[in-house]
Amino acid sequence: MVRRLDAVSADEWRARRAAAAPRRVAGPLLDLLRTSATLTVFDADHLTHQLQTATRAFRAGADDELVVAALFHDVAELTAGPAHGKVAAELLRPYVGDDAYHIVRTHSDFQGRYYNEHMGLERTTYLRWADEPWYGIALCFSDDWDQAAFDPDYDTRPLSFFEPMVHRVLAEPVRARASA
Repeated sequence: MVRRLDAVSADEWRARRAAAAPRRVAGPLLDLLRTSATLTVFDADHLTHQLQTATRAFRAGADDELVVAALFHDVAELTAGPAHGKVAAELLRPYVGDDAYHIVRTHSDFQGRYYNEHMGLERTTYLRWADEPWYGIALCFSDDWDQAAFDPDYDTRPLSFFEPMVHRVLAEPVRARASA
């Protein structure tokens, strides 16, 4: 019986790691996503906003990782406020590539083009990322998917549509998929 971590031997740690089942993160993240329905922004709750963002990404032909990133980009809004993009990105990081990770992490900088000046903040913070390889995709994410995803009349796919994709993308870390 382990009562303290400092009493666990290296052999016990190795045995525990070898016996551990792959982490199942899709279910808990989907549950967290569902809670975002309690937060309303303009004419859409946050769950609808994220579903709309993902629907727009899917219809634009984005790959599964980017669609899943779009689905979860605001998942930490309730708990992390201004840092929600960074928190959401870290939750997704093991399961998505660098582009999707950085787009979620910085999406508030890009979205700030639409509201920062009204709040006395710098509108052009997104420009600090202009030399990054994912910059063009981040502009598309912001302009075409995220900022346009508050439309109550938009034909938004339900969460059940995205669940199989979420389970596929979050089944194992990117590095494990790449080496398979």
